[in-house]
Amino acid sequence: MMKRLFTIFLVSLLVIQFIPLNKASATVNGLSINATVNGKQSLEIGDDGTVTTNVSFNLEPKGTATSNERKPMDVVIVFDKSGSMAEVVSGGKTKLQLAKEAVEQAMNTFKKNSKNNQDRYGIVAFDSGVNSSYTISTLQTNPDTITNKIKNVPAEGGTNYTEALKIAENILLNSTNRSARDQYIIFMTDGQATNSSKVESISGSYYKLINAADYYNMYGYFAYYNKYFAGHLVSVAGTSYIISDTRSTINGKKTVHYDSNGNRNVKVIEHNNSYYFHSKENPSVPSDIKNHARDQAQSIANNKMTLLSIGFGEQSQLDMNLLTELSSKSNGKAERASGENIVDIFKDISDNISAEYPSLSNGFIKFTLPAGVTVQQNDSVSIIKENNKDVVYMNLNNIKFNPNPPSKGDPSLSYSLPLIFTQPGNYQFTFDVVYNSGAVKVEGLRYVTEVIVPLKSIGFTQRTLTLEIGQKVNISSYMSFNPINATNKLIREIKNDFSTPINPIVISKENGDWYITAKEIGYTEVKAVADFKHPSIVSEPLTVVVKRESTDPDTGDNDGTESFGKW
Repeated sequence: MMKRLFTIFLVSLLVIQFIPLNKASATVNGLSINATVNGKQSLEIGDDGTVTTNVSFNLEPKGTATSNERKPMDVVIVFDKSGSMAEVVSGGKTKLQLAKEAVEQAMNTFKKNSKNNQDRYGIVAFDSGVNSSYTISTLQTNPDTITNKIKNVPAEGGTNYTEALKIAENILLNSTNRSARDQYIIFMTDGQATNSSKVESISGSYYKLINAADYYNMYGYFAYYNKYFAGHLVSVAGTSYIISDTRSTINGKKTVHYDSNGNRNVKVIEHNNSYYFHSKENPSVPSDIKNHARDQAQSIANNKMTLLSIGFGEQSQLDMNLLTELSSKSNGKAERASGENIVDIFKDISDNISAEYPSLSNGFIKFTLPAGVTVQQNDSVSIIKENNKDVVYMNLNNIKFNPNPPSKGDPSLSYSLPLIFTQPGNYQFTFDVVYNSGAVKVEGLRYVTEVIVPLKSIGFTQRTLTLEIGQKVNISSYMSFNPINATNKLIREIKNDFSTPINPIVISKENGDWYITAKEIGYTEVKAVADFKHPSIVSEPLTVVVKRESTDPDTGDNDGTESFGKW
């Protein structure tokens, strides 16, 4: 009977492992989405110290889209023109050429989808700073204005995320009737942030910087090279400067420029139209530059704008985690583009935010990653820090409504994410599915699983245990487990396989531990049986020998050796 009940219990567990664990829905303007998450609820860590399981997500969009339902929109493209954009990547074309083609395709799409000619566009071209010659700071209704502006953009300089995003934000903030419009910043970069500027409180005495060429002309060859070989040369935003011998006291709010190109990690202070040396080889500069970009992205989010980021290049050239983090602050999305698909990605983004029929776009799944779990990062999956916790973002496909969405079960609506567990424990995950800058979302999808290190074998630390009559020992302390870190080390039973007429021991269980008490002279064998989760694991036998109680050998009394003759 017990075997039958146990079999039914196991079958029930297997069924539970594959049922949907949660479902929720949200509706905005007639468009909604349901979602389910499925996964195994019991996992065992393998010999390599890990176990991987696939968690599956199934989306079910609902509703019928109405044409021309969207608001008028403002779009500013932030265009990286740094020196690395001159790299040849596909079909003999440079990144810069392909990026220009991508912007042109996006503008053509915007022109086709324009909402009664009410949509407006701007562009910010940047390298180590923002280049005003290739920037349109007043929004235009004609998309061709943007295309024409960047036709002759050269590739030069570093990569300043912060200033470029700040200018783009200001363009949108200064636009008319912005509260009645959707506002987007499409941020395209091919590298990691290397430059930034920030207004800070300054107090101290600092050496003035002189342009290196000017210093050479002013002081001559020997003075210049004395400074050069003394290490008194710094480069900021592509320009070299000599640290002069002139010092000035500077107090108050000043713009501080940061440059991490070539790991030089320089900070200089802008004061009275001149630069002053703050520091070089400063290890905090790279992280400061990233933090400036984070602050700027948060400001964009606070002003109800959506940041959509495109990393153009190889993973090793980019910081996709940072781009994901920047976009996530406004519920936007970050994507990696290559030479083969940069044009398509720009076209898809422009079509999704401007199409006649609204769609579910800029989607991602978001969840906090517990300690002991990781995911493999790739073009679609990133891990970022939020409130000192690891948070995973997994990009989702756009869902077209034309006017109806794909039907439930369509392959494009299904996703699988491998979770890699490295520690045993009970894990709880909460997933959020987010689309359209957070306007359509499903929150609180739950997945719970137990991860164990399975027990493989049990045994005793010795083959023979000799006891004296009346002696009581905790047999649990003589047990060994393989592996030593097995999750379940409980013993279900200590079996006494005695074959003699008299059982020499008594086995008892007290407060979860097993005890053997020696009662009669003799010997027997005991075996340990694992807990019910491992019913097939039984130890090799332990021989228990019971002898008489030892006495003081000085008295000549029996020392117990006689007991061996009574077997």
